Amino acid sequence: MLMSKHVLGLDLGVGSIGWCLIALDAQGDPAEILGMGSRVVPLTNLGDDKAFSKGKAFTANQKRTARRTMRRGFARYQLRRYRLRRELEKVGMLPDAALIQLPLLELWELRERAATAGRRLTLPELGRVLCHINQKRGYRHVKSDAAAIVGDEGEKKDSNSAYLAGIRANDEKLQDEHKTVGQYFAEQLRRSQSESPTGGISYRIKDQIFSRQRYIDEYDQIMAAQRVHYPDILTDEFIRMLRDEVIFMQRPLKSCKHLVSLCEFEKQERVMRVQQDDGKGGRQLVERKVKFGPKVAPKSSPLFQLCRIYEAVNNIRLTRPDGSPRDITPEERDKLVAYLQTYEAPKPPKRKPAKAKPVKLAHPELDLDKLKELLCIEEELLADKLLEEGLKGDATRIALSIILQPYPQYHHLLDMELETRMMTVQLTDEETGEVTEREVAVVTDSYVRQPLYRLWHILYSIEERQAMRRALITQLGMKEEDLDGGLLDQLYRLDFVKPGYGNKSAKFICKLLPQLQQGLGYSEACTAVGYRHSNSPTSEEIAERTLLEKIPLLQRNELRQPLVEKILNQMINLVNALKAEYGIDEVRVELARELKMSREERERMARNNKDREERNKEVAAKIRECGLYPTKPRIQKYMLWEEAGRQCLYCGQSIEEEQCLREGGMEVEHIIPKSVLYDDSYGNKTCACRRCNKEKGNRTALEYIRAKGWEAEYMERINGLLDKKAISYKKAISYSKYQRLRWLKEDIPSDFLERQLRLTQYISRQAMAILQQGIRRVSASEGGVTARLRSLWGYDDILHTLNLDRYDSMGETERVSREGETTEKLRIKDWSKRKDHRHHAIDALVVASTRQGYIQRLNRVNSESEREAMSGEIEVQKATKTDKLSLLERWLTQRPHLSVCAVSDKVAEILISYRPGKRVVTRGRNIYRKKTADGREVTCVQRGVLVPRGELMEASLYGKIISQGRERIVKRYPLHDLKGEVVDPRLRELIAEYNQEITSKVKAKGASLYLDAAEKQEVRSVRCYVDKPSVSSAIPIRFDERGTAIAFVQSGNNHHLAVYRTPQGVLEESIVSFWDAVERVRYGIPLVITHPREVMEQVLQRGDIPESVLKSLPPSDWMFVESLQQDEMVIIGLSDEELQSSVEAQDYRKLSEHLYRVQSLSSKYYVFRYHLETSVKDRKNTSGRIPKFHRVRNLPDYEKRNVRKVRVDLLGRISLL
Repeated sequence: MLMSKHVLGLDLGVGSIGWCLIALDAQGDPAEILGMGSRVVPLTNLGDDKAFSKGKAFTANQKRTARRTMRRGFARYQLRRYRLRRELEKVGMLPDAALIQLPLLELWELRERAATAGRRLTLPELGRVLCHINQKRGYRHVKSDAAAIVGDEGEKKDSNSAYLAGIRANDEKLQDEHKTVGQYFAEQLRRSQSESPTGGISYRIKDQIFSRQRYIDEYDQIMAAQRVHYPDILTDEFIRMLRDEVIFMQRPLKSCKHLVSLCEFEKQERVMRVQQDDGKGGRQLVERKVKFGPKVAPKSSPLFQLCRIYEAVNNIRLTRPDGSPRDITPEERDKLVAYLQTYEAPKPPKRKPAKAKPVKLAHPELDLDKLKELLCIEEELLADKLLEEGLKGDATRIALSIILQPYPQYHHLLDMELETRMMTVQLTDEETGEVTEREVAVVTDSYVRQPLYRLWHILYSIEERQAMRRALITQLGMKEEDLDGGLLDQLYRLDFVKPGYGNKSAKFICKLLPQLQQGLGYSEACTAVGYRHSNSPTSEEIAERTLLEKIPLLQRNELRQPLVEKILNQMINLVNALKAEYGIDEVRVELARELKMSREERERMARNNKDREERNKEVAAKIRECGLYPTKPRIQKYMLWEEAGRQCLYCGQSIEEEQCLREGGMEVEHIIPKSVLYDDSYGNKTCACRRCNKEKGNRTALEYIRAKGWEAEYMERINGLLDKKAISYKKAISYSKYQRLRWLKEDIPSDFLERQLRLTQYISRQAMAILQQGIRRVSASEGGVTARLRSLWGYDDILHTLNLDRYDSMGETERVSREGETTEKLRIKDWSKRKDHRHHAIDALVVASTRQGYIQRLNRVNSESEREAMSGEIEVQKATKTDKLSLLERWLTQRPHLSVCAVSDKVAEILISYRPGKRVVTRGRNIYRKKTADGREVTCVQRGVLVPRGELMEASLYGKIISQGRERIVKRYPLHDLKGEVVDPRLRELIAEYNQEITSKVKAKGASLYLDAAEKQEVRSVRCYVDKPSVSSAIPIRFDERGTAIAFVQSGNNHHLAVYRTPQGVLEESIVSFWDAVERVRYGIPLVITHPREVMEQVLQRGDIPESVLKSLPPSDWMFVESLQQDEMVIIGLSDEELQSSVEAQDYRKLSEHLYRVQSLSSKYYVFRYHLETSVKDRKNTSGRIPKFHRVRNLPDYEKRNVRKVRVDLLGRISLL
């Protein structure tokens, strides 16, 4: 008996995985669903999936990381303070308590005197000044700041640029007045005091930021003034040590070179024994595949810039108004490349400016008008989107040419001559497999010795200003007087690091560039040097590949995108589990668009989606004004009507709004018929009157127009609709639609769908490569194909049908009549398949059922032989609703697929599987350097460090005060966001009057509030009493010198809920916060205490358990019932007997109706969300036969509902716990 072939379909999303494993019959058609389900991967932070889809640059715990960085900065300041005090104590300069508590003005005046020649300070006073400088030592500039401060002319500066510009202005003010920081602030404070009617000081020093260099200058001036009085103590070595090793010591930044990607074309793999963490704080040797090879080149590299320009120029497509192509000759290509590498600078001024002016890093942009001017073309031409957006020039060379333009003696530094040599490459014929050898030209590595490359490399790699100056003099022969006269300032401002890295290494570019210079396109150039751009294996490679029994998980940071790594690792676990249980012969996978896109592409898509949503809302409102329900087809029809200028795009007949929305007046028309090109996208649709639509038939738009003799008027019409300047941008047609309107059948690309399926993006290639390690055949599908097949096979309405009764019982349905229907049907309000997690599984079923032959036929649908073949394969049927379908759609409808009834039955049994909660801690290492007694620096490794895997506490500091004889917790709030009672009685009255003035509109909302009549002392934040945390639950984290707690925090999210039963039979809860959970791990106490008596006996025998940990433990006479953690699964509403029998009988349809996910847990408030729900926004509607969520407010209610914890594994199978 032949074993059936098993095919797995995967639908990978940003936070979910849909899967379906089907068995094929002997003919290779779907015969049975072996299993299907949806795996949800909850992200660390709520909304991270949306942030990822919008292209936001974020880490999994971005806010927490930023707060941790601030805490580290404070800890480093404390360490510097300790070191300074230790050094001062050695020489008798440690200040006493009286000096430490000096009033503000006296302290700054002391600092002013210290920098004044002839004014002697005592050693403790000098020590106090040094402690004050150490407390605030200014902003240290990095090289990139120079470019950020200046910015490009006309460029909108961000908040960071404004901040840096403010620092620069403050520095210039000090230099102009010839003052130190201390002298400047002392004068400002004295002036503020003299101007105040009450004698108070309102000047805010905190708002005034100076650069680190100004503070170093002040330190040097202070030491120069005071060493005259203490020559034996203030020696050169002591002054240097305090300055460079204590006060202004800055640890070097860690290198990030290991994060730079390997070149995809040149990298290699090898199995090696490497060290890795063993999860317990130690290291172990393991075998793993190690990837090595050249790193990708920086985008600012002159070599990369040249390669990018040739790629872009070779990709320019020009067409004449009649649709014929206008090719670019080699000579014209050279002209365009030369233009993109040069910049015509204005004539130099007669005299050099005293100060270096900001350099505008401008570069030429090549648009259609400029191209025609350069090539002396007068005929009418049309260009694609590439020229519409403008080709960017060589940013590196042009930025340097602008700076060097006034210096003719350095113009040779802009030269870069490339030498080539011949190299033998092996080429493999993809059809025959025959291997041939060929000689091709490659660029030699002599480019690194070219002047332009050497200049760029100095500016790119050297951060320190003086080191850059030395390199320019010694390596490139620049003169000191030129550099000091302003040239170095301009060169130092260039930031060649900011653009980041490209996608190719210099080694690969050297092979590719000569082929591009010959006019080859990118993929053809890759093929010419022996690389397959598509990276798809041949049939021989597939058959000979050695498969792993188990696909290994990705290592941490292997893809440098934590979210994608998490999704792919879950995919690996799922595939391994299915392979072990059923066996898998083939995987067909569809990746979400977001996973295949770069961050910039996701950003662009998010903007387009937002614009589309706004446009849809506008059109929907107009349709409602006409008394009709705004269905998706009506909205699309209305938008096409407006886009076409409210006319038939073919004959130009005017179409009124009434005709557009009602039946019979206007029809949505496919520009290229679906029988010719399988493209059902918005870009292939337009508005046409019924007569033109009927007459056009299976012809393309241009073929129909030429047959009618309307070509001149038609071309003028569509040319006008493309002009975004003449009409509203939102209503202008896209360039891709414009192309379709000018296509004949022979112009249609033969690989239309393959272009959409090419997995050229990094993540897509990685996903395919991962699966190919353990699966013989891996292929990709495309979202548009999946959506159309799902509709043709009748799977679109499955989820709506399954959910209709449930939503009707919740009162969330309505009766709607669709276009072309006379009867009203019951529909779910605002229904979308995305309201139900099971839509991923249905998509995966379609992906699994989609043969590559279907996609190949879609590519060749315009072939007459293919249409004849389809006609012969279509069964003759009676007239049905499919009469409106194209030949291809009728053929696809009749492809073997599982019935709607069979699929619906399987979908109804799906139980959503959630990825388990994260670990509490991991064991890590802390590597640091310290000095030994003899002055040597040694590296120390602290092993077994507990690293929390979540937020230990809320990011707010609280205080504790005595009020009316009792302790109360207080917190400081911004003035315009006060919560709770104000502590200060005077401020309380002042704020009450202030709020009354705002309510009565005497003052504007957000106006400033001052304590004094002179409006010098502004109120920015206010202390208020808070109820949470309570005095008993507040966690102390900061202490004064006497050991008294002075700052407190509130614990963060709760880790789990443990339910116990007392000896009296009463249920009691124990809420364990994440802080408590980490403390338990730290002291070796079980996270979930299932045997309270045993645990209590063990901890009481130890003397190292703090009281705070003991208080969090349950009493020893309690009996454990169960524990719940976020995203765990429970059954609600079934008796124990019903639950037991349903699980044993595998009645998943019944269990699905009672399965809920733990959404949130707090004291006596538990929320359980229905497992199919994708949104947690609805917090009100708890009605219906199957509520969206259950809200349990006490343990008696918990017991009454009979909440029972269950486990739903990776494959959606349920088991009791």
